[in-house]
Amino acid sequence: MRTNQLPFFGAIVLLGLSCVLSVALAIIRLHFSLSASYLFLIWNLFLAMIPVILAFLMFLIYSHTEKTGLVFFLLTLLWLLFLPNAPYIITDFLHLRLRPRIPLWFDTILLFSFSWNGFLGGLVSLRLMQLLYEQRFGATGGWVFVIISCPLAALGIFVGRFLRWNSWDIFRRPRTLFADVLEQIQRPTSLDDEFAVVLILTPLLFLAYVSLLAFGKISESRS
Repeated sequence: MRTNQLPFFGAIVLLGLSCVLSVALAIIRLHFSLSASYLFLIWNLFLAMIPVILAFLMFLIYSHTEKTGLVFFLLTLLWLLFLPNAPYIITDFLHLRLRPRIPLWFDTILLFSFSWNGFLGGLVSLRLMQLLYEQRFGATGGWVFVIISCPLAALGIFVGRFLRWNSWDIFRRPRTLFADVLEQIQRPTSLDDEFAVVLILTPLLFLAYVSLLAFGKISESRS
């Protein structure tokens, strides 16, 4: 596997340009609406790019060697912690409603733009991580990593959207966070939404990821 050729460098650049376009749309909206209603999307997009940046940095550092160590696995845990922020943006469609001065179609495009970048960024970062784990533990190890990451990301989306916790809260208020999650687990009636979200988002994330790989194979077969 020639991972040291950085096959995703072009994808990272295009993703960055797409993020710039999303931010530009948000600024245009602010200018014409005089309302900061959707500026939170910029912050959410920044959080969504953290796993992309982490995965790309790990790829730069570790793709030339098969060695692993404590730092490698700690960085992996940090990546897993921030991974849910990437697909999380698709849930921001809950905020879509008709607002003064701006047509609904513009806000729909705006939300789609941010959601697309976050979702795609998560898939790209997952691919980079799979390559690293595949390099160390073989093809099976790489796919086991993917299969574990998808439900964890779905669970993280639930914790963020419904329990209103952020990724960095595990450092700021770990006891309170775990106590809240434990309380939810101990109340069976509160688990309906959790199971539904995880049950729906896990195959969605996995199928979207496999589709991304399949489209890449089609491109390779034509070149």
